[in-house]
Amino acid sequence: MRTLTVLAAFLVLAGCRAALPKPAPLRPYTPPPLPTEFLVKETRLADGAVSVRADIPLAPAGPKPAVIALVGDTHQLVGAGFVSVTYSINGNVLKRPEPPAAPAELTVGKWVLASRSASRLGETYLREIAATADDYVPMILDWVQSLPEVDPHRIGMVGSSTNGFITLEATARDRRIRVAVAIAACGDYHEFLRRSSMGMNGKPLELDPPYARWIAQHEVVRHPQRIVHAALLMVNRIDDPLIPISCADATAKALARAYERAGAPERFRYVRVAEPGHGVGAQEGNEAMVWLQDWLQRP
Repeated sequence: MRTLTVLAAFLVLAGCRAALPKPAPLRPYTPPPLPTEFLVKETRLADGAVSVRADIPLAPAGPKPAVIALVGDTHQLVGAGFVSVTYSINGNVLKRPEPPAAPAELTVGKWVLASRSASRLGETYLREIAATADDYVPMILDWVQSLPEVDPHRIGMVGSSTNGFITLEATARDRRIRVAVAIAACGDYHEFLRRSSMGMNGKPLELDPPYARWIAQHEVVRHPQRIVHAALLMVNRIDDPLIPISCADATAKALARAYERAGAPERFRYVRVAEPGHGVGAQEGNEAMVWLQDWLQRP
């Protein structure tokens, strides 16, 4: 009986250490010519809190795929025939619930994760991400789908860093996002808070139970089935101190299993980039453009 127990434990452990999906080589990509003319449409949503702009290519004629894009030079998207949608949020207009009060001075974490208590590390940041994904991206999608130049069934979203987190959450929330690219982001918030140089930097993480439960409701790693309706590309740098590769790897493993169960493993791609640091370079940009072309420009 002991032998069977040990064997079972070994099999469970082996399953937890499943290999990461290996991406196929990227097909050749040549950047399109940048457009010299395009149509611009703008609007304000949420009582003026959200400004949205659509850059619309003049050709081809008819409804075109659209990409909500907050990464790199979006003129490349227009040159490739996509409607490029960008947005900005006026924080002074928004009225969002504040996290519970804590001791007087910020003492834990750095930059966007800086918090007054280790037990609520990064709460303001993560709630801002959730609010944008849950409240404002759906409004943007409503407006984008109303444009006659947009094919409402071919909408994608691209983001890096904070906008990558928003892309993952928004895609999990709204099935209208059919293609997604998340760069330098992850869906395992516990591992992110524990390992990031902005957070605990490897030290133990002990969150207040209500906050931990809130995180568990939102992080994609615990609910990967919510995102399998979309063709998803994740690109992360192996040596990124802000977004540790461990949280990206954990997210990728969970998503790979979910896409496999859904019978669509080809709709998920995970790429680990050797270039160090936190940012978006040529490899990330090329991966994103090829993914968008392959999945949004299909007939």
